[in-house]
Amino acid sequence: MIKKIISDQKIKNIIKLMIIIGAFSFTVIMMDRILLLKSKDGISQIQAYYKQPSGTVDALFVGSSHIFCHVNTGVLWDDFGISGFDLAAAEQPFWNSLYYIKEGLKYQTPDVLVLDISTPGIRPTDYQPENWLITNTYGIKHNRNRYEAIKISSLSNSFKRLLIGLNSTHGKYTSLSEEDFMNYSSSVNFKGFDARETTIPFEKPDITNITGRHELTEKEEKYLRMIIEYVQNKNIPLLFISSPYVITTDEEQEKYNTIFDIADEYEVPYIDFNKLYDEMGLDFNTDMAEILHLNRSGNEKFTRYLGQYLVDNYALTDHRNDPRYASWEADAKYQRQDTLRYNIINAAQQGANGKFLDLINNGSLVIFCNIPSAYEGLNDPSITEYLLPLGLDPDKISANNSYVLNNKKTLFTSSSNDFKIGFEDGNRRLMFIKKTDENGNSNIQVRTNGSSGYQCVTDYETFEMPADRVSFCIYDTVLDKIIGVHTIQ
Repeated sequence: MIKKIISDQKIKNIIKLMIIIGAFSFTVIMMDRILLLKSKDGISQIQAYYKQPSGTVDALFVGSSHIFCHVNTGVLWDDFGISGFDLAAAEQPFWNSLYYIKEGLKYQTPDVLVLDISTPGIRPTDYQPENWLITNTYGIKHNRNRYEAIKISSLSNSFKRLLIGLNSTHGKYTSLSEEDFMNYSSSVNFKGFDARETTIPFEKPDITNITGRHELTEKEEKYLRMIIEYVQNKNIPLLFISSPYVITTDEEQEKYNTIFDIADEYEVPYIDFNKLYDEMGLDFNTDMAEILHLNRSGNEKFTRYLGQYLVDNYALTDHRNDPRYASWEADAKYQRQDTLRYNIINAAQQGANGKFLDLINNGSLVIFCNIPSAYEGLNDPSITEYLLPLGLDPDKISANNSYVLNNKKTLFTSSSNDFKIGFEDGNRRLMFIKKTDENGNSNIQVRTNGSSGYQCVTDYETFEMPADRVSFCIYDTVLDKIIGVHTIQ
C-alpha cells in the first residue's frame, strides 16, 4: 500500500513536471514568435511561403534583395499567369540560399527555380553582419535547416548565442506593436515582393569589355556547387540570373563571369541582365531606386522580360482562371494598386495637374477635398477642371466647403469648420475628422479600422490642410492606407 502511494506520488510529480516543461516551452515559443523581427528583408518572405497551398508555386525565385525588389510577382501573374514566389533575403549568400532552397522544396515542387547570383559581387564576405544573418535564418522553422543555416553563417564564438532567437530579440519587448501579434506581411497573399520607390538617375554602366575572371572564395564556390547539385538531383530546372544594377567595378562582373563558367560546367542556363539594358528598355535616368535596386518602373520592365523568357523556355501553366490561385490574383491586385499609388505620388510632385486628377479619379480611392475659406481661386474657371471630374456639382463648389468623393460621386459635403463623418463597406470603417484652428488651417484625422483580405488595419493619421489652397487627402481602399495630402497650387 505504501509503495503504491509512493508510486502514485511519483506519477503525479512526473505529470506536474511535464506540465511545467510544456508550459515553459510554449511560453518560449510564443515569445520567440512575438519578438521575432517583422522584416520584409527575408523573414516575412519565408513565413508567408509556409502558408502557400501545396503544389501551387510554379516559379521559385531565390537570392538576395535583387529578387524581392526586382521580381514583381504581380506583373508575372497579370501578364503571364505565372504563380511565382520571391523566397529571398537581404544580401543572401549562397549558403543561406541553399537552406532556403532546401526548406522551400519541402513544401513545393516548382517547374523552375531561379537563383540570383549577385551577392558575391556586391558583398564579398564569408560572414554577414548579424542583422543580415538574422533576416536570412530566423524566419526558417525550428528544424535542422535552421540550425545548419545559423551554424554556417555565424562565427564560432557567436553560434550558440545566435542559435537561440530570444538572445537577439529579447530587447524588442520595449517597442512591441500590433504588428508583432498580427504580422500582416506573412499573409498567404504576400508573395515576397517588396518594391523600392525612389528615383535616382545614374549613368548607364558599360560592362561589355569586362571579360576577365575573378575567383570566388572557397566557401562561395562550395555552396554554389552544392546548390546546383541539390536542385539537379531533385530534377528541377535551374536558371541563374544576374539582376540589373549599377556595376561600379570590374571585379563584380568578373565574379559573375566565373559563376557563369561554373554554370556551364553543369549545363545550367543563365541570363546576364547587365548586358540586356536596351532589350529590357531600362532607362537609368528613371528606373533606378538607388545604385543597387530598380524602382517600380524598372522592376516592371525587368519582370516582363524575365517572365517572357520563362514562358518561352519552361513548362509553365497560365493559372489566371483557376480559383485555387486566388491568392496570386489578390497579390496582383495589391501590386496594381501600389503602382497606382506610386504613380499618383510622382504626378503630385509635378502639381495637381490633369494627369494627377486622372489617376485619383479611381473607384478604389476615397478622396477628402477641402476648399478653405481663405481660398481666392474660386473665380478662376480652371478650378472646375480640377474638381468636376471627381464628381463635384459645379453649383456646390464654394469656399469653406469640404467634400468626400468616391467613384465620381459626392458622398458627403459640409461647410462646418469641425465635423466627424464615417463610412462602412462591410469590411472596414473609414472616418474623417476635421478640426479648424483660428488661422483657418484644418487638421484632418483619418481613422481606419477593419480588413480587406490583404491585411488588417487599426490606425489613424493626422494631416494638415492649408488655409489658402484646395487640398486632397486620398485614402486607398485596396491598400488600406492614406496615399497622402496634395494641394492645388
